[in-house]
Amino acid sequence: MPKKVAIIGAGPGGLATAMRLLASGYQVDIFEKNSVVGGRTSKLSLGNYSFDLGPSSLTMPHQLTSLFINSHRSLHHYLTLLPIDPLYRLFFPSGKTFAPSGNQKATLRELNRVFPGNETNFYQFMSGNAKKILYLTPLLDYSFGSLIDFLRPTMLRAIPSLSIGRTLIDETSKYFEDEELQLAFTFQMKYMGMSPWEIPGIYSVLPFSEYYYGSFHPTGGQSQILQAMQTVIEEYHGRIHLNSGVAKIHTSKHEITGIELQDGRSVQADHYIVNADLSYAIKNLFVTDKPLKFKTKIPKKKYSASAFVIYLGLNTLLPIDHQTVLFPENYKVHTDETTNLKVLSDDFSIHITNPSVTDTTMAPIGHSAIRIMVPVPNNESQIDWDQERKSFRNKIFETVKTKLQLDDLEKHIVEEHVITPKEWEKDFHIHLGAVFGMMQSFRQTGMGNPVNQLHKQFKNLFIVGTSAHTGTSLPYIMESAKYAVKRIVKKDAKNPDK
Repeated sequence: MPKKVAIIGAGPGGLATAMRLLASGYQVDIFEKNSVVGGRTSKLSLGNYSFDLGPSSLTMPHQLTSLFINSHRSLHHYLTLLPIDPLYRLFFPSGKTFAPSGNQKATLRELNRVFPGNETNFYQFMSGNAKKILYLTPLLDYSFGSLIDFLRPTMLRAIPSLSIGRTLIDETSKYFEDEELQLAFTFQMKYMGMSPWEIPGIYSVLPFSEYYYGSFHPTGGQSQILQAMQTVIEEYHGRIHLNSGVAKIHTSKHEITGIELQDGRSVQADHYIVNADLSYAIKNLFVTDKPLKFKTKIPKKKYSASAFVIYLGLNTLLPIDHQTVLFPENYKVHTDETTNLKVLSDDFSIHITNPSVTDTTMAPIGHSAIRIMVPVPNNESQIDWDQERKSFRNKIFETVKTKLQLDDLEKHIVEEHVITPKEWEKDFHIHLGAVFGMMQSFRQTGMGNPVNQLHKQFKNLFIVGTSAHTGTSLPYIMESAKYAVKRIVKKDAKNPDK
């Protein structure tokens, strides 16, 4: 009889885990509280317009290809990936604009135009991070939940390349002196809700990945990745139970004994996977004889920023690139106010996604489906979003209209929807509305990550997703699924009768 696995949450981590388990012969049931798969990576539909609720692009597509190959499928039978070129157009306070590409020759031409004399620096950045990612990749097989992992030969060999003790800005300034050019290779940390002045230097591999692998848009939006994964799961006869939220995770000593759904049904399995927001799950789902050792530490953890997001259906094709980033006058002040002081900045960064210039399926022909995202403090800030929503929305519009010379933008609005940190927490069950989970700091990874403590306490529990090893962003979320499945298969190989 195949072993049974119950997965809580049909986000990308849960679906990727299910695909790998089904291909390995397991029986898999996924329980999702919403009516569609995807969680914060699902599609938002407003009239005739479609939007990516969360991630705006896909990089490192080989991770997705590997997932499908492992499931004995070809990605291109399920999905069409369109290159995003340029990667984005960056608008700096000085008035300069910079539009790099996934094509390195095109990026060099753009460097020559905007930041002449940095060609060699760019090559050094790319070659240095290519080396770094080669050393980093083998480390993804270990969670660093114990000191033993730090003494492994692969770790000892990697140490000189891991930028230990350096922030991302420290690391990037080795290659580029111009502060605006440094931003072009560090602002990607907004995908993790963190500041480049605080995040460890090892994360320079993320901007490297964009410049090396490029960025892609699946026809129909990023949510189509999840739809493709759902199709493969159903082909393997895996079961996805929609509108089936989990109310409780029951435990006994060192194992999970079952889960209880919101409608009262009970489910038992051999292994349990949590793909829900980890802090939310720890606070609200676990039923234990004794309090979880680390439940009291949850409020003491540092959490990422949140996001104020405006989704617009426009009856015109907006004359801007697929991705546009507008920087504030002082990006460091903005990130500090957002992540540490937790106050709304008067001047903020804005990320605009306009997929209609790449993909005509997102909106009617000649129309645009626009997403405007601004990093804002998470709900530790106590900001009253019912009160601030309208004025902050208007401030964003004024900034966009001024910097992009789009004076008549609001005249073209057909559909509009806003999500604030309040909704991210209330409707999506994301602790504090921190859409990128816990901050990926040195103290909160490895032995400092509650994931490793949960794994030690409950032998048949595995965590995937944003807060799990190997970290946030879609490629690494899928890598977390690979890591979890390897542990499950190895465990069952050692104990086939248990």
